[in-house]
Amino acid sequence: MPPHRTPGRPGDDAPRRWHVVLPVKGGADAKSRLGGEPVARRALALAMAVDCLEAVTRTPGVAGTLVVTDDDAAARAARDLGARVVRPGPVPPGRRALDAAVADGLCAAAALAADGEDATTGVAVLLADLPALRPEDLAVALRAAADALDDGAAAVLVPDAAGTGTCLQAARRAADVPVAYGTGSAARHERAGARRLALDVPRLRRDVDVADDLRAARVLGVGRRTAAALDGAAHDVGLRGRAS
Repeated sequence: MPPHRTPGRPGDDAPRRWHVVLPVKGGADAKSRLGGEPVARRALALAMAVDCLEAVTRTPGVAGTLVVTDDDAAARAARDLGARVVRPGPVPPGRRALDAAVADGLCAAAALAADGEDATTGVAVLLADLPALRPEDLAVALRAAADALDDGAAAVLVPDAAGTGTCLQAARRAADVPVAYGTGSAARHERAGARRLALDVPRLRRDVDVADDLRAARVLGVGRRTAAALDGAAHDVGLRGRAS
């Protein structure tokens, strides 16, 4: 009979399958820091999110994807790719909309776990503004996350390219994922107990907030929807100059 092990301690079975929570902001305010014409910017934000989602759904070991969005176009695209759609609730006073959306997704993931998933199914939160993401990038990060969790980490994070934001978090349980997004989130998540992973996954770490980020993502190679959106409207989303 195998020895009893305390969850979260070294030696536990690491997650081998994952539920991935993907918050997607839609509407006219999506990616507002890119500047430019709102319709083109909204189309680009949706294209980036769906390219990211497709990469997630094609990643080995992903048992399911939960897209948190109140945008109907994003919800349709998510269902077309086999993802579950979670409609966000009201944002509590004083809380960031992104934090509230992530919390809603984590609650949905916890409900799935309570509904019969085994102990080797973990939960991850991935931001949707990663247009260059490929399945192999996420697979590398999830394997590293599983190793760190097996080594005793309660949760892990992969920072953005600048090292200050958070692109990915993962844990065994939804309740173990810190939720403190926004500028400087990586440090806040570390203080809340997440272990930072130093991984060479530039496409996963290349989030897009301003035009320079988008240029860097194009160099790495964006997904087909993002490429098409950019080909049709590059001049409308700040690519002829620095975003404000």
